[in-house]
Amino acid sequence: FHPDYMNTDFVGQILPTVKGEGEEKEITYDFTPGPFTRILKKAINNPDKHFYLVIEEINRGNAPAIFGEIFQLLDREIDGTSSYKITNYNIASEVFGDKETPVYIPSNLSILATMNTADQNVFTLDTAFQRRWNMKMIENDVTKAKHAEMKILDTTVTWERFNTVVNDQIITSSATTLSSEDKRLGAYFVTADVLEYISFDTHKDEIAERYNINLNDNTKLDRTIKDLNSRFGDKVIKYLWDDAFKFSREDIFDSDYKSLEKVLEYFNNSAGNKKFDIFNQDIKDNLFANNNEEVEDEE
Repeated sequence: FHPDYMNTDFVGQILPTVKGEGEEKEITYDFTPGPFTRILKKAINNPDKHFYLVIEEINRGNAPAIFGEIFQLLDREIDGTSSYKITNYNIASEVFGDKETPVYIPSNLSILATMNTADQNVFTLDTAFQRRWNMKMIENDVTKAKHAEMKILDTTVTWERFNTVVNDQIITSSATTLSSEDKRLGAYFVTADVLEYISFDTHKDEIAERYNINLNDNTKLDRTIKDLNSRFGDKVIKYLWDDAFKFSREDIFDSDYKSLEKVLEYFNNSAGNKKFDIFNQDIKDNLFANNNEEVEDEE
């Protein structure tokens, strides 16, 4: 689902259809079924098989409006059949071939949906809608991410450590600020390529080939590499400053920094663990809690 997704996309709508050719060509208006109606028809016609309708990111659209009157069918009996039926001539004609047949969800059709609560929702799901679903919480577990142990750029701090420390601070701050759980960094807020540190000496040839840059154009190569190495700061640090800690920046950032421009300038231009000097001492202590040797050597 997404903000522009509508009931007519999900269930179906009347659309013009061109039939015939030449002088016999004519335009008719027919019901074009959406994914719900199509899979409902499959389930009704194949009672010996089980079907699944999977909705990704259900809370990024106005789910109750998208479901419309189908909402009434979500109450199920113990055997899985809809507790109530509705009258919908278009669906009934498509599924049953008879517009008068009441519409219901059979026991061999399940609807599965995902929603990301570790993200800021576009829409909220009202209680009446939520109570008709079996809800299952899946933990935002960064340790299961493939790039969890990958170090952030040229630092000694892994993505797992950074993600854990920052999310713990978001939860701690939520008691006294407008921050909340949906401000947390998801395990895949960044991908492995954003964490990777690009070295001019080591990756020069690779970058030149990837971006079709002349190997002798060191200026363009250097600028491209700097841009690549700034993606983590421009994405993650910016999000923390502008959004997650917008009303409580002192909870994570060093008080000397008064603007995002200065924060990113220092982070992107610093080497190694010095990048994290943008944060206050408590955050740095937590980031390096199991990394004392590396910090002491750098100091």
